[in-house]
Amino acid sequence: MIEAVTDEKWKKSVGDYVKSKSHIYQELKDNYSFIGFVEGEKVLGGLLFSDYDKYNVWVHLALESPRVCQRRFIKMLFTYCFIQLKCGRITAMCINGYKRNERLLKGTGFVKEGIVRKAMKVDGKYIDGALYGMLKEECRWV
Repeated sequence: MIEAVTDEKWKKSVGDYVKSKSHIYQELKDNYSFIGFVEGEKVLGGLLFSDYDKYNVWVHLALESPRVCQRRFIKMLFTYCFIQLKCGRITAMCINGYKRNERLLKGTGFVKEGIVRKAMKVDGKYIDGALYGMLKEECRWV
């Protein structure tokens, strides 16, 4: 059974997992919060939250399996950002044209706001990123 974890013992393994798969090139050190998705001792995915400025937070997502895309986990993301952090906005970026990620973001209510040219470093090369955002009043999950 997949469960969500937020305790410190998982921070490094979930953080390393998400950083390696979501093309985060800046050094976050420990300046992020997270929700990890695990089965037994195996990390199946995670959400990292960074650059929180009391209004906006960036979310970085990586999933090993579509089994992690459960309504309860999606609701957890939005509850954390909009209720606990009291954000007015969430921002995310994915590889422009990567259909799977863009479909997931749009399907949960994010709006594509534009293309940021050569903003993501993938395999040593800078590529375009698709910028997505969601305002609190647009969120149907909380």
